[in-house]
Amino acid sequence: SSGINAEYGGETIKDYISIIQSAKAAFDERVKIFSTWESAQSTLAKKREAKNKATAQGKAERVAQCEEDIKFWEGKVEKCQEDFELISKNLKDEIRIFEEVWVREVKEAISSYFQKTIDNQRKIVGHWKEFLPEAKIIN
Repeated sequence: SSGINAEYGGETIKDYISIIQSAKAAFDERVKIFSTWESAQSTLAKKREAKNKATAQGKAERVAQCEEDIKFWEGKVEKCQEDFELISKNLKDEIRIFEEVWVREVKEAISSYFQKTIDNQRKIVGHWKEFLPEAKIIN
């Protein structure tokens, strides 16, 4: 019985570690998305500067190209922001679920394991108490 409890506890801990590893991977992905978003914002700013420069120089063809580039990069920035907000929301949801469910389950598993261990120790003490009078006779 205690083998089963230890095995269950081991499985619970393996699940716990797996979830932490998944969370770390998700946080790493969030950092990559944020970096991509920042890069897109930087590129967009450069495209706007190029348009302003082309406008000041009266280069209509270059201005038209810059406007196309700006439109593209505005879409890219918006998509990156949406991706970042989505992964942030998903991570918050996962952390909440982890705290509500997994932490409770781990606590319950550990508590159950220790309670059964204490019960087994009490049984052993009871058996020794029963045996004690016979041991005194032998002595």
